[in-house]
Formats: sequence, structure tokens, C-alpha cells
Amino acid sequence: MKFAAFSALLFSMANSESAINDFQDEGKVHLATTGSVDELAKIDAHAAQARQLDGHGPSMCTMKPFDRDAIIERYAMNMSNPEHVMAIDAVMAGDLNIGTITALLPESSDAMRVGALVEDGKSGATNFPHGPIKALFTVGEINACEENHGDVYTGVPDGMGAYLVDDDTVRLIVQSESYGQLRYETWAYPVNMDESRRQLPVGPRTSGATFTGSHVQYTDFDRHGLADFMEYDGPAAHIVKGFGQVAHTYYNLAGDLIGPRDTSDTTPTGAHYSNTDADGKWAMEEYPSEADWMMQSLCSAHLEEKHQWGEGIGFEDDIYITNEEWMRYAPNATYVGLSMHAIDLANGVDYAVGSVTLSGFEKITELNPQHPDYVILGVSGYNGDYTNGEREVNERNAEYGPRDDGNDYVAPENVVPARIYVGMKGKMEDGSDAPADDFLARNGLRYGKVYGFAADMTVDKDTSGLFRDNYHKCRENGSSVDGKFVAINWQWDGVVKNFRHDGAWEFQNNVPGHEGNWKWWNSAGYNGGGAKTEHLSPDTRPGNTAFVQGSTAGYFGHYYLRNVADVLDAADGLPSEFDSIYYVYQGENPVNDQIARGGEGKYNVVDVCFDLNNAQRNCDADYSVQSTFEDVDGLEIIAAKEGLYAVIQEDSGNDLGERMFISSLLEHNLDGHELGYHFMAMSGGKYNTRMAEGVGIPAGSNTEGNAHEFSGVIDLSGILKKATSESRRELNTQGVDKGFEISAGDGYGKRQCELEVPINEKLIALGLQAHNMNGGIVGALKADRGGQVLIYQPNI
Repeated sequence: MKFAAFSALLFSMANSESAINDFQDEGKVHLATTGSVDELAKIDAHAAQARQLDGHGPSMCTMKPFDRDAIIERYAMNMSNPEHVMAIDAVMAGDLNIGTITALLPESSDAMRVGALVEDGKSGATNFPHGPIKALFTVGEINACEENHGDVYTGVPDGMGAYLVDDDTVRLIVQSESYGQLRYETWAYPVNMDESRRQLPVGPRTSGATFTGSHVQYTDFDRHGLADFMEYDGPAAHIVKGFGQVAHTYYNLAGDLIGPRDTSDTTPTGAHYSNTDADGKWAMEEYPSEADWMMQSLCSAHLEEKHQWGEGIGFEDDIYITNEEWMRYAPNATYVGLSMHAIDLANGVDYAVGSVTLSGFEKITELNPQHPDYVILGVSGYNGDYTNGEREVNERNAEYGPRDDGNDYVAPENVVPARIYVGMKGKMEDGSDAPADDFLARNGLRYGKVYGFAADMTVDKDTSGLFRDNYHKCRENGSSVDGKFVAINWQWDGVVKNFRHDGAWEFQNNVPGHEGNWKWWNSAGYNGGGAKTEHLSPDTRPGNTAFVQGSTAGYFGHYYLRNVADVLDAADGLPSEFDSIYYVYQGENPVNDQIARGGEGKYNVVDVCFDLNNAQRNCDADYSVQSTFEDVDGLEIIAAKEGLYAVIQEDSGNDLGERMFISSLLEHNLDGHELGYHFMAMSGGKYNTRMAEGVGIPAGSNTEGNAHEFSGVIDLSGILKKATSESRRELNTQGVDKGFEISAGDGYGKRQCELEVPINEKLIALGLQAHNMNGGIVGALKADRGGQVLIYQPNI
């Protein structure tokens, strides 16, 4: 069914019972404007209740009118503030229902250069040269569905994932990278309260807790509507089926339910340890104004479905992996550090995880373990980006120093190689058998080891004696380094301790079992940090345990683990190492001549960027123009029928508009050929015409011209792949919608379908952060800073 017909059907259903009968009659719909259209899918039961609401089109959830006074109270709105009045008026008019905004933040070119519209709340140039982009939902929009009614979508968008809740519903999860009282506090959300207490304002309580900072929220979409959305000229609101917080139950590192913060400054039981020391003593300079705790800077994320690598292979549950990233502690504070979080999607439970260290992370993803008894994760991030961390450094040296080389330990931030984690399923921290109902143990997240990439640093070996950053300077595609992923000595024992005891420091010592010329392949050696390892992305092709890793230095490449199944079969517990090889995709070299703009990517021309006029280069600061990639942050590998592609998202502070690219087909053949990069879009920048003129989406939210950042990528093609009668998979077939190839719960099928879809037939969700949009509606509804979740179809 074409989506135009689908939408028209919903409209008629909202106004005519006979339309429903027509739909049910012989699987056909008769519309005056479109004729007879074959049914491709069941329409969710909610569709029969779809109705017009304030003239804003049909909805697929049971909608509820907003209570003006309740919204004002919930978000502590000030009715003497014109921006707050504007916000509540927009809420009451239905202009902010989730998915209603269609105007785009991203641009194909600067409006000044191509004569595009410059008007608050409106799109600019949208002639995206390598595939169309549309808005799914926007920061500051509000949930009009009855369930979780009045929840506002908060920014800035970052990590995301998607899966099928049922055969008719795609759940798109997006978390916000928010900094709580360190920047702008988001509306406080309750955890560990009974169902009746989850609606804010919370009021007096003796149990449960509230968080500000980062949220993890979901939006449910009709599967057919999302599959056909690029052909539809209306808003995504018409296919929204629900919205809310992903988790309502939160456990801390000690395994306790998180509770209210004690007013004595020490919370002995139920502390959120990211904010405290090991005794539960508050470790930050400021307190949240309305919440107990801050969930700090949830950065990237990855959604892993049960057994996505094959029968019995991979996690035993559907898990959304997220992680806190960096922190500013109080001067002279002691602290625990920041953990990974594993969210049990079936039950809405967030577990803090200590086994991958407590060093703060950018992104953690599952890799193919090729063995039913183990899990393997790829791990990237800053390894201790903790402002005011001097006391923990001093305490580390006092208790553990000196290092193996006789020197003092230094702050471990960015003193780290590429990492993996290997865990054994069904084991407690001491290696004993776990109860079958222990979620973390069942999924291999209690008993495991962290492994770092090490290499021979002899001058005549692959590394040329260079650590990672220097190695990548002027390095061509296909260059390679043989190495090993070697287990560090540290292992999580289940006891919450301060950061001085963490595994993050291990990468300043010798490589266990490989003393001498073998070293951890850190970014800049052992005595200080180099470039950050930002996003990594799994290689999902069958038979590979591998991932692609990016860097803020602008290079990226592919790590392969060798003979994984054999190593794990032979291991008595956790193996000591894995042979590995690394291939360069892109060195830290000029890429301007590798970029295809497709006639777009035209910049506003300003003196302080040396009259740079297009997106083949980057103006990362006044009087600074770069020809390399700058601060590659977002990176996701798209596995297609043709092979692998990379989506690359910079975080450079580009004054003319941050860039996003999709690569040519990835290869590392060392044949003299470099990759190509297709310009997708740009956004933000203090000298960008729309930003400088105060254009905001929503209107009124732009407080100053400033940088944006694309962040977050999901390949939706496996979920949305249409079936032919001979191709539909047979897992969980009872009640399966024959319009699609897989049913809910088929994570392996989803991965296989992704590999079968050509790149130009894929639908890809994208995140966009708009850091300068903290005013107007966004500020009034306590949504932090702005942004959008977008959908893109490549045309390369």
C-alpha cells in the first residue's frame, strides 16, 4: 500500500465506520483518488480509533487533550515570560505533538548561497545531493498519546537503536547527551516508583528517585507507515503509536535499587555512583535543582537483539547498551567513575555495569563471539575524562605506584588502545555459577576481562615504532598492523571502589606476557593522552569478529580478531589473548579531493574562514581551515548487499556548518586507491546564514549562532525489508505480517536482511544536535538543547 493511500485510509477511518468495513472486505481499499490498493499489512487496532485532533491529522495512538494548568505546573513554566507563553500556546494548539514538525535543521547548502528561505521555524536549502532527508521528531515536541501523556522529548539526540516491539510496531530508542546541572537541567524523571507514581510532578516520597540530565526515550512507529514514509508528504506524527521513557527501574553498581539522595551528603545505600565516591558521598560541585541524581552525558549507544549472530550466539536478552561519558567533579573529590549501562528492554530495567571498567565511554557494541558460552563487546571512549581528578591520580600513585617503567601514573584520559571485553555467560564475578534469573550474569556481564590492542613497537615492524596517532599521519588506505588483543590484569570483582582501583590505569604498564618491545598501541604513548577514540561500529558480516574504530584525529580503520571460535573452544575460562590485525581505511590525510559534493555543500563566504566556499574543507575555528577530517565523532558501518559503507559525522565546531558523509564501498586493498566520501548534509555554524539570523526549529529556540553536530545512525532496512512469498523467514511465523520478511524477536533475521538490501534502498535514522537551540519552547519545556531525529535514503 502506498503511504499516501495509507494516510488517506487513516483519515477516512477517523471519520467513517464504513471505511473500516471497506478495508476489511477482501483485503482491498477503494479510494476515489487512488483506486484499488492491495493490502500489505494489518492496521494496528489503534488505527480504528484514529481521529482528527485540533486539525492536525490522524494519530495511531489513543490521544488525550492537554490540561494547560497541568503542563504549566509540571514544567514550572513562568507565565510572565513570553517564551513560556508561546510554548504553552503551541502545546495547546497541537503544534508540538511528537512528529508534527516537518521543517529541517540540516541544509544542503547555506541559504545565502542558493537563495533559500531564511525564516524562523522553516527549512532552508533541502536539495540533499546524495539522498533525501526528512524529520521524524524534534526536541521540544510533547507526547499527546494517553500513555506517558505530557512527556517532552529532550535533547540533544545522540545514541540510538531500533527493534520490533511487535510485528506492526517499530520502536526507535534515542538517548539525550545532556549534562544536567553542569549545563541545562532536563525535566526530572522518576525511577523505582510504582506505576501510579511515575507521572510528574512527583511530590513527597520516601522511596524511589529522580534523575535529570540524559534521558533514554522511545518513539513507537507503525511499521508500514515508517517503511513508506519517504513517499509521504505529511508529518511523522501520523504514524506515531507511542512515546515514553525506556526504563523505570534502575540498579546501581552495587546491585541496589537507586533511591533518594540523602540530605546528609552521603547516601550509603541506593546511590548513583557516577555522582559519588564508593561510600555514597556526593562528589560533584553542584546539586541538581529538582532531582536526586544526574545521568551524565549518555553519548553513543547500540541496541543488541538476542542471538543476533545465530542460534544461541550473543546476548540472551534484548539489550540497549549505553554509557556515561565524562564528568566534572568537585576539586579534591574522590569518586567511583562512570559506568556502562545495560537496559533490559523486555522489562524496562537499567543495570549499571562495572565489568568493562569505570572509565567513561563513548560507545560499546556487541561483536560476534562465534561461541554460545561467551559474549564479546567492542569498547571505545576516553578512559577517565574526569575534570578535577588530581586526587585520584595521587591516590593511585600512593597505593599502586610506580608503574612498571618506574614512572608515576598519569591521568589515564586517552592513554588507551582499542579495546574489547570478553565475558562468560552464566557466571558471577568470582567465576561461580550464577542463578538463571540473574540478568547480568546470564548475558556475560559479570565475569569477564577487558583486552587492549598491543603491537610490536620495533622500528622495522608494522608500526614503524610509532604509536597510533603518529602512525596514521600520511598513512594510505590498506596499511596494516599485526597485533594482539591481550587481557589486562584487572578484573571486576563486584565491589564498588574509587577510581584509583580501576582497570583504566593498566594501559600505562607492560603488556602481560609480552614485555619488551610489545606495547599497548595507545594514541600517544604512555605518558599523556592523544586523540580520542570516539565511535566504533561492528562488522556484522557472518564469520567476522571485527569492528571499525574512529578517532578525533580524523582517521579510522578496521580491527579483525582471528580464529575466535577456536580460541574460545580451547580456553579454560577466559583466554589470555587473541591474534588480530588492523587495516587503515583513512589516514590523517587531506580528504578534500576525495569528497563528492554533488553540486551542494556551498558555504557562506566569510573572511575569517579565508573565503572558503564549500564543504570540501572545514573551518574549525576563526582563521583555521582544515583539509583532513576534523574530530570524527559519529561513525556507523552500514552493511549492504554490495558490501560495507561508513557514515561519518564530525564534531569539529565547524563555523560554516558541521558536515556528514557516507563513504564509497569500504575496502583496504593497499592498491593506491583511497575511499570516496559523499556529502550528505551540513548543519549549524556561527557564520551560517540561518543560524546567524536566528532561525530555530522549533521557532524561537535559537539563542545565538553556534555549532551543531550530527550524531547517531541506525540502519532500519532489516526491520523494514519487504518480503516476497518465497523469501519470508519462518521464525515466529504465527501472526506474522506477510508484508515484511521478519517478525518481532528475530534479531538474527534482522542482521541477515540488512546484508541483503542494496545501499540505495536502505532507510537510515540519523541524529542531529543543535547546541544553540536552548531558548523558546526548548527551554520552557526543560528539554535542554535542540535537535532532530531524521530519516535518510541514500542515493549514491
